[in-house]
Amino acid sequence: MEESTATIQSNLLQVHFQNGMDGQYVLDPVADVFVKVNPAFCELVGYTAEQLVENKTPLATSSLIHPEDRVLVSTQRGQASRPGERGSLRFRVVLPDGEVRTLEICYSVVNYLGRILHVGSARDVSEQVKLENKLRSESEYNRELSLEAQRAAKENQKKNIEIAEANTRIIALAEVLRAVPVLTKRLLEIEQISDVFKEAALTMVNEAGFSTCAVLLKNREGDLEVRYAHPFRATTKIQTNLNTLYGNVMSGVQALAIDETGSHIAPIKAGNEIRGLLHVGLPKNLARFYKNHSMVAQSIKDLVVTIADFLGLVISNRENLERITLASRTDNLTGLFNRRVFEENLTLEFRRALRYQRDLSLLMLDIDHFKKVNDSYGHQQGDAVLAAVGALMKASFRDLDSVCRYGGEELCAILPETMGEAARSKAEYLRRKIEELEVPLVADEGKSMKVTVSIGVAYVTKTTISEDQLLREADTALYECKAGGRNRVVMARPT
Repeated sequence: MEESTATIQSNLLQVHFQNGMDGQYVLDPVADVFVKVNPAFCELVGYTAEQLVENKTPLATSSLIHPEDRVLVSTQRGQASRPGERGSLRFRVVLPDGEVRTLEICYSVVNYLGRILHVGSARDVSEQVKLENKLRSESEYNRELSLEAQRAAKENQKKNIEIAEANTRIIALAEVLRAVPVLTKRLLEIEQISDVFKEAALTMVNEAGFSTCAVLLKNREGDLEVRYAHPFRATTKIQTNLNTLYGNVMSGVQALAIDETGSHIAPIKAGNEIRGLLHVGLPKNLARFYKNHSMVAQSIKDLVVTIADFLGLVISNRENLERITLASRTDNLTGLFNRRVFEENLTLEFRRALRYQRDLSLLMLDIDHFKKVNDSYGHQQGDAVLAAVGALMKASFRDLDSVCRYGGEELCAILPETMGEAARSKAEYLRRKIEELEVPLVADEGKSMKVTVSIGVAYVTKTTISEDQLLREADTALYECKAGGRNRVVMARPT
């Protein structure tokens, strides 16, 4: 049965269609032409409505699609031919200027006056695809780091590996030992550290036969905090001075502690530091059984220590990776983002501002007479000035702002959701704070010096077509500021 269409006011439908934020279209898949497109769709593909619909010979829709994706799109269209069918698809399109974008479309098949049409919406997911590819690469890198750490752990903990492989010691412990490779394999494949703790606790109880398992890590106050426990534990924070066994293991007095119930408490070490505890409980019947069997008791101890050590390696690997990632994105001297991050974030924020018609401002800051500082006091003093100004800027902006060292004595800040006048006020506040700043002299203890800055401010307007234009306008404003006497804030005049 053909679909019936509810009657609605045509002018309201037209307003919705023309002003939709997502690209919308009506497609004749047989004729390979668009029947109707809205302005947002034209912006996505880079062609006008006249080229796509209104010409006597409109562009074929397949000509917009990347050659490598045409078979995929053609196959999808061929399969979606019955009214009422719905679907979604990702494919690449080539804009007139050669730019390639990845679109995600959602469509419905309708029968309109006996004609099969696709009615759909489209959005640009190019940045999302890039991010997914980046995360996939980082995931592979993390996995390699974890595998390397596992190999190092095996070399340094030969005794524990021998125990894990010696599943013939006693039948009663066979299932527990078999859980070790299962658990370590799972831990290596998990990306979120919180999920690592959860998987360790669940596996130790559900598959290794322990009655309870809890992962506790030291917080900033020095107390132990339960990161995951199975079964659930109502107490989430524990002061080590109120628990003798916990305190002994955390301080290194005991390498492993066993309480009166048979629960094993092992340290979780990351590097040379004890970061927390692995608390594993034994069922009462097994605790009584194992108590008089020294080989089995030793096997359990070794198993708990092995899992605790492996958790420590996972924590250490994640922290090392975070440090490496941060170092690649941060300027060592100022503690601000580096130029590479600035360029990435400026592109990202500009496209977001343009797409959703949001405010965006840019500050470019130059330390006045910085060369004189180096010439008069030496480069160490120049570094001290940059570090002090960088620290002040880092503490003066919101989390969503990007504060970066652009190069030399030039610093900058990307301010999303900020109008031009608000950005100018922020720049003036920053200029005054830096003017009040006392920078200690490196070569003369007890004395200090002052510096001033010039700041150029630019913001996105209707005439701003690229992030490069925004950057040029901020740079021009900065130049005018310096030419006009420095220690000032100048607002760019949009071109």
